[in-house]
Amino acid sequence: MEKHLKKLKRSMDNTVFKDVPYDRTRSISSVLTPLDKGRKSNIQMHPSIIKNKLNFLLSISVVSLMFIGITYFAGVQLNLFSGMIGKQDSESSHSTLESPNKALDQNTVYIPPKQEENLKEMTKEEILTKMLNSVDYFETAKGEFKINYADTLGETLIEYELSLNHKAGGYSKETYITDGAKKVTILYYKDGTRWEIDENSGSYGEGKYPKEIQGNQSETLKIEDAFSVDSEGINVTNYRERPHIGQAASSLFPYEIASNYTRDLNSWDIEKQNEELLGHNTLVIKGEVDRRKFQSFRLWVDKDTGILVKYETYNSEGKIVDYLYPTKLEINVPIDSEKFKPNLAGLTKMETDKSKPRINTGDVDQSIPEELKVQWDEAKKKPNETTILHLDNNWYIFVKKGYYIDRIEVNGKEGTLYLAKENLPPGKKQFNWRAIAEGYAVDNLEIVYE
Repeated sequence: MEKHLKKLKRSMDNTVFKDVPYDRTRSISSVLTPLDKGRKSNIQMHPSIIKNKLNFLLSISVVSLMFIGITYFAGVQLNLFSGMIGKQDSESSHSTLESPNKALDQNTVYIPPKQEENLKEMTKEEILTKMLNSVDYFETAKGEFKINYADTLGETLIEYELSLNHKAGGYSKETYITDGAKKVTILYYKDGTRWEIDENSGSYGEGKYPKEIQGNQSETLKIEDAFSVDSEGINVTNYRERPHIGQAASSLFPYEIASNYTRDLNSWDIEKQNEELLGHNTLVIKGEVDRRKFQSFRLWVDKDTGILVKYETYNSEGKIVDYLYPTKLEINVPIDSEKFKPNLAGLTKMETDKSKPRINTGDVDQSIPEELKVQWDEAKKKPNETTILHLDNNWYIFVKKGYYIDRIEVNGKEGTLYLAKENLPPGKKQFNWRAIAEGYAVDNLEIVYE
């Protein structure tokens, strides 16, 4: 190989480089001079290169930030990040609320399962059955409404809160307003005790509450079992249990409304299947009724529970006569049972002189002793007869329709129960008066119809 290269050199020297002069010192100098100039040039240009690089990096950074900003703005506008944000917020809220709720539940606050709104179409039979059994379809409730009747001079504001099953109890505040004056009565019940406070007089009464009302104490009442007609053609009605919650019961447990207005399925129609009212889905009923002061009615019934949310009655001219107007209704919400016991500080207790005989009328079914319950239930099946039951010094009286208790007279060990005939206006529904005559130490109680 080396021989070939030497031969090539000699050949090129004799041909290509024959006439080219060669100075070794000059050649070395010509090579080194450009290298030295280049090195100096590179040293002089170095700051400029750094500056260019910095400008390039800064430009890239600005463009990148602008791109990220535009991308985020577009994402927000298109709601691309709401899922992640919502999930994070939800997880944060859940972790924040979970601990307090558990603590409250262990003490006095009951948190029931959430009530879902019913949007399905319902038949007449279905909605009427729910009205007759509303006690089965919710666990807690709090609300407020105004109610007015044609034969009263003012309206009553009702505020209530109750729990039917867990930590059972409740209260109802009734403010009757007429001519600028207010009469305030507050009812409480819990743990077998019932209180009634008269704010105007600063006094209260206290009594035993036989048992807490729970929705599962009896079976669902069917329409055919609730409404019947006796042998004399008189309507007979059976009702489900309900707590002593005052006028709040007219909305929460609308048994009388169902009986008086809707027992005849042919006298009313479903006007609207779904109408939103205070966040609840209601079914609207419109019908005819034969009353002296009104001839038609409209009911707004909560489809989930059978609660009567609102109602109006109308005269022949279409003007409103009676009404129930709600301002708040919350179903299956957290309930603090501590609210079911009153603060009696500064109030005067109304003492009952138990040595004196007295007659208590009204809804006395819850006060019937266990020993007499079977006989009492049998008495209610005979609305055209008067039944008297006796235990100790108390008399339990179920009065036949068309009469009411006028008085009891005592002569030694003999007593006489005087029943007076009711003078009802045409179309007014008759019902059976019920009473407990306490403290009458007599052996017999004779009935006299006046």
